[in-house]
Amino acid sequence: MMQQYYSVVKNPSAVWVNRLMIQPRIDSQYYRTDFVENEYKIEQIGCEKLGEIIERGDYGVLPDSEDYCEKGVPLIRGTNLRDLTIDDKEVIRVPKDYLTSKSEIQHRDILILIKGATIDAEWSVAIVPNIRESMIYNGSIFRVRVKTGYDPYYITAFMSTKYFLLQKTRAISNTGIYYNDKNSLENFMIAIPSPEIQKYIGDKVRRAEELREEANKLKEEINEQLYSMLKLPDNLVDNNEKHNFVSNQYLDNIRLDATYYLKKYIEYENILSNKELVSLKHIIKESRYGASIAADYCETGIPFLRGLNILENEINNDILYLNESLRDEVGKAIVNTGDILITRSGSVGITAVVDDKKEGYAFGSFIIKLVVDKENWNPYYISAFLNSFWGKWQIERQKNGSVQQNINLQEIERLMIPIFDLDKQKIFEKLIKEYIDKKTNSEQLIQEAKQDVEDLIEGN
Repeated sequence: MMQQYYSVVKNPSAVWVNRLMIQPRIDSQYYRTDFVENEYKIEQIGCEKLGEIIERGDYGVLPDSEDYCEKGVPLIRGTNLRDLTIDDKEVIRVPKDYLTSKSEIQHRDILILIKGATIDAEWSVAIVPNIRESMIYNGSIFRVRVKTGYDPYYITAFMSTKYFLLQKTRAISNTGIYYNDKNSLENFMIAIPSPEIQKYIGDKVRRAEELREEANKLKEEINEQLYSMLKLPDNLVDNNEKHNFVSNQYLDNIRLDATYYLKKYIEYENILSNKELVSLKHIIKESRYGASIAADYCETGIPFLRGLNILENEINNDILYLNESLRDEVGKAIVNTGDILITRSGSVGITAVVDDKKEGYAFGSFIIKLVVDKENWNPYYISAFLNSFWGKWQIERQKNGSVQQNINLQEIERLMIPIFDLDKQKIFEKLIKEYIDKKTNSEQLIQEAKQDVEDLIEGN
């Protein structure tokens, strides 16, 4: 059998390829060594072109931005594809007129990002989970529905690995436009192992999906438990009146700005004041601003938490590292298990508790650390309350800044927390830890599935 390619040197790339690997592209970049090697490896394991395994493939719709509305059909965009699934937290909506059989997504459909500078990122593909309402997808996404006999969960795992992503990169090379057309997509090679191997890998992605659904239910339970215990409504209609007469009892000798006295804040304050409350100032034993350090990130060193690592009731694992030479500059900006972290700039007031896996991490200046009196207060309860509607409106009221919104320690200390027995507070620690465990296990299974694909193709 004639050798398909011969790599002369990898950097700069120089490679000989035989006629079997020649495509209707004459630009040299298209035959870069890593592209050619990638194609060869996929062929060796056994593959089919994507177009051969598709039952249906469609581009999404292109609604005008003027059609975006508060009520309507959720529109999935590239920014909603995360961790091989759909993140619908910040989904936009469009009128139901856009909902057609061509634009509507179904459970097990595969969504591939085909437009934009990040189309070859590992999160640029997702499989549609069980969704509660009809959803559509926009024109930056191509929807794939595979034929019977192919495991869509395995296919999704393969598409999130370098073996598929390199093909996406190759298709856009030397064009200057970050776009994969339908012809390119249909010619991408998909490694097709035996049905048993597809199922083995696909089962991990399926289980990850189940764990995410279980985690989402726990997240809902956290809020339900909180509002049941507080005996407060979980949301109120936002009163947007711009003028208000305020009686002396509501005047504050610290804040004189008009927005502090918006009518909605006065109404919320009246409702909350019917509960037994204490200010955070009387709960906090220690507090600290994060270290202000110029970015000097490296692959190993001091694990460093930034504002974007703090999510509601959890800390993600997208961790960067500081050079060990910055240890003195970090100083005491170190977290310990049970500390509460709250973002103080940008997305203000997002709160999470440090678990034992993040013990000893450094944290940056966009974060404030709070250490509470653990004999009487559970930090997970405080975090859950601050992330609820009744914590968020207080943070929204206290924060300041005309351009970049901020909140300082003195303003945080003024936040009011409802008083409950410690046993009741501990309910939230159990729920939040279980929620985090399920999310962590889900993410681990996704990584295992991708590693299985790599091991398969590399012959390990």
